[in-house]
Amino acid sequence: MAFAAVVARTSPQGMEYLVQNTGRTEWAPVAQAAARFETLREATRAALRLPSALRAYALPAES
Repeated sequence: MAFAAVVARTSPQGMEYLVQNTGRTEWAPVAQAAARFETLREATRAALRLPSALRAYALPAES
């Protein structure tokens, strides 16, 4: 099964994608480096667990 969603946020440089959130949140400027989630629900949950100042969202992954 292909992964269906990623977590992203906007920044002054453009879109950034969540790479990992284990202790320290890391972001990448390209979607290919993003952590993939099996469902949009899992990605939404990961986005909501981030501090509100980051304002991240779950998005469907591009194939």
